[in-house]
Amino acid sequence: MQNQFLHLALARILDDVRAGDDTAWIRAERLLRLAREDDPEIDDSDAGVAVLLQDAEELTRLVDGWTSGKVTLPDSDKAILKRAMKALRKRLKLVRLDDESSLGGSAMTGGRHSAISAVRPPEQYPEEVWAYLTRIGRIRDIGHGLIEPVGDHD
Repeated sequence: MQNQFLHLALARILDDVRAGDDTAWIRAERLLRLAREDDPEIDDSDAGVAVLLQDAEELTRLVDGWTSGKVTLPDSDKAILKRAMKALRKRLKLVRLDDESSLGGSAMTGGRHSAISAVRPPEQYPEEVWAYLTRIGRIRDIGHGLIEPVGDHD
């Protein structure tokens, strides 16, 4: 699946259903097909059944639960969060290595350690992914478009 949250995409589709868009349920089915990459059992989930039955009330209950944190996120959304954190750590590692390899470190002392602790978030993930990770405490927004992982002491 692309790097968009299933629960937020379904929320937008629900808005279209309420507005009378006849194609909204078809788009929801396509979205669930894409989510199968990360969650092969998505069709048997509450969301899959709600979309299959075109039950807007049940889907609204699920989306509200996901958004509030009262219902566990779908596996496809968890996979996106995991990939985003991995991409952030990799970017931070590369920026630190680049900083440490620049001129100025003494050959006799083994170089120097980088003081870089934050980077710009990888662009292949939308802002809503980084906002969610900030909200749950996995990353910290330190301003100026920079974020840092919380609890990572590499």
